[in-house]
Amino acid sequence: MNSDSSDGLDAFVRNFFTSQGAEVEAHGSRLDILSPEKLARRIGVPDFCSLKIGPQETNGYAVHYGSPLLEKIAEAASEKIPFTVVCLSFHYIKSQGFDKLMQNLFTFHGARVRVEKTAQVQTEYLLLTCRYLAQSDEQKEGLLPLAFNLETGAPVDNIDTLLDLTEKKPETGGHFTAFEEGKVHRIIQWVQRRAAKVMDAQIQAFRDSMNRRFSRDVANLEAYYADLKREMTEKLERPGLSEQSISERREKICLIPDEMEKKKHDLFKKYSIKVNFKLSGALLIRTPAIKLLCSATIGRRQKPLSFYYNPIDKSLDPLVCSGCGDGTYHLYFCDHLHLLCPLCVPKCPLCTQARAHA
Repeated sequence: MNSDSSDGLDAFVRNFFTSQGAEVEAHGSRLDILSPEKLARRIGVPDFCSLKIGPQETNGYAVHYGSPLLEKIAEAASEKIPFTVVCLSFHYIKSQGFDKLMQNLFTFHGARVRVEKTAQVQTEYLLLTCRYLAQSDEQKEGLLPLAFNLETGAPVDNIDTLLDLTEKKPETGGHFTAFEEGKVHRIIQWVQRRAAKVMDAQIQAFRDSMNRRFSRDVANLEAYYADLKREMTEKLERPGLSEQSISERREKICLIPDEMEKKKHDLFKKYSIKVNFKLSGALLIRTPAIKLLCSATIGRRQKPLSFYYNPIDKSLDPLVCSGCGDGTYHLYFCDHLHLLCPLCVPKCPLCTQARAHA
């Protein structure tokens, strides 16, 4: 085992115990761990013990690849979806120039927006790592990161890659409070809405490949049945055929279109894509941010708006459409000043709903 493997094993074991509420202190290749009683019983160690990490460790509570203790830890780790909380820190956070940044990122249709006030705040992002499996005649699988601002529901891209460049530390010791039921319901809605769009782009090449193969096989199928029909029609012109034989062959020729459609349907099922999607891990990110309190002027009316400057990607989060709940950088307003995305502006869902209940 090389040093990189040992480092990876050490990080895995340390992250497992901290995520389970244990206190961990590292001393070289040894980890001193104070575990909750239930966890200690689950993996067969005392509440307080020293784990020795490395291929040469065989005595005491040794952890190396193939060791019984590591197998128990891995089994316990896979029992539930891992949830981690990290706190970010920045040596510098942008403090000015937000008007220009906002105008560069957003398109305001029929409105003028200006920054009234800014304030440094603490906000949270939720990064969900999901595993997908797309199955057809072949299959494609991979991981799909989905990140949202927990206060606004705005989807944010690339946080998963940018976190590697950000100073952070894990938060342990029970500082996380479980989401209330309403928040969980909203998160599920965010995921359902966002995953469909992101997944569509993720498997586009796979879908194109299956579509090409489907078109190729359909073309071959149509050519085969065209040749079959021509051959059977030509045989009808042979002399000496009885009336019964002619009638039977004509019936078979008439059945060709239905038979071909059934084969096409089979091909369609063969190359249709079924996607399975499940959550693999969750990361709650606590970070300082800048909140922009803004005023939008629409005609003679005004509407307050709030933007979040995200120091992770050094940009502004999109605003959330009041109609569909998706994030957008193209902002419209209906007659009742509901903030809308391009898809919802032709027919404001909130106004339509209000008229339906009137």
